[in-house]
Amino acid sequence: MSRSPSPGRLVALDALRGVAALIVLVHHVSMTIPAVSAAYESSAGVDFLSIGWWTTLSPLKLLFAGPEFVLVFFVLSGFVLVRSPLAAPGYDWLAYYPRRIIRLAVPVVISVGLAAAWIYVFPRTGGSDGGAWLARQDNPNLGLGNLLREASIITETSRPDINPPLWSLAWEMWFSLLLPIGVILAAASRRWSTLWVALLLAVSASGYVTGIEPLMYLPAFALGALLAANHESLRAGAARLAARRWGTAAWIGLSALGPLLLIAHWLARPLLTGPWGELTLALRVPGAVLIVAAVALWPPLQRPLTARPLVWLGTVSFSLYLVHFPIVVTFGNLFGPDFWWLGALISVPLSLVLAQLMTRWVEHPSQRLAAAAGRAFAQPFHLGTAATDPSRAEGPPRAPRRPFRDSSNG
Repeated sequence: MSRSPSPGRLVALDALRGVAALIVLVHHVSMTIPAVSAAYESSAGVDFLSIGWWTTLSPLKLLFAGPEFVLVFFVLSGFVLVRSPLAAPGYDWLAYYPRRIIRLAVPVVISVGLAAAWIYVFPRTGGSDGGAWLARQDNPNLGLGNLLREASIITETSRPDINPPLWSLAWEMWFSLLLPIGVILAAASRRWSTLWVALLLAVSASGYVTGIEPLMYLPAFALGALLAANHESLRAGAARLAARRWGTAAWIGLSALGPLLLIAHWLARPLLTGPWGELTLALRVPGAVLIVAAVALWPPLQRPLTARPLVWLGTVSFSLYLVHFPIVVTFGNLFGPDFWWLGALISVPLSLVLAQLMTRWVEHPSQRLAAAAGRAFAQPFHLGTAATDPSRAEGPPRAPRRPFRDSSNG
């Protein structure tokens, strides 16, 4: 049974999240090909028009840009999470925290348990024959301490061992905990938006050059928050731009610039090394922002993203992100480098099926549990406030404002 979108909800952004999750899946499948994983590690010796060149150094890299599209997730989360408090002056922060933590934690804990069980049944012992990437996935630590560390999310900002994509969920959780600061920043940005954008991009660039991860990733969430805070004014400006004689051409250029910046590091990789090469990595942040902004602001780009398969993909995107990795690695090892395509033919549809099951039996119940927990946690405080402040208990009850649905992803 399909769910109708909440008021103010941009269905195209859900679909964009689904596309991003699918590209992460495709990226990991491609890494089971030794020539691709070798080209990913180093462009030295990559032959022109080889499979390694097509997947890492050509514009087709966009279809395999898994780590880059994680930045799109971050911008989307900043955009979605900040919209609700900005739209509702009486936003219930007491209910928010248990709701958000449970919303993220329950699917993550289940995914770690499922990954560990899968690895126990299908041990990762592929060796180096399948390439350097598959070899790095061998013999993960299934000890209780490691399981608890990965399931806790917040302590695991380095690469996890059992379910590696969970590294991004640590940053999702950190931004979720810091959301009040994000809301204040977003509200303060309305007057000086350009200055804030430049500052955040500079902070992100410094993070990529110095290797300091909080500086790399948290600005992407903040930029999504700025986009949310200025969404109405930006949408009005976008409509004025589209109405100009050259408006469509301008929007096509902006829509193409985002993906180009997202993969600019790879296109420039054979030419730039050292600090300049690291600096090109930072271009993926404005690229991710432009992709989200183009979808949020330009209706012609939204229309194809409302196709039912893409909308469905958006609904299962979080679960797809959580469940696909162990499956891809298992079938990559099982079929080996010569028959990687057979592994892809099985792991991709199987991941989509398991994502649908995970969405129905884990993610949706966890959302209901999170909402109930938020209400239960906040209610005693609200009752106590009403008891000590009689003015809040007088008069006819006001209809509650329905907040934007929290649909952000890992």
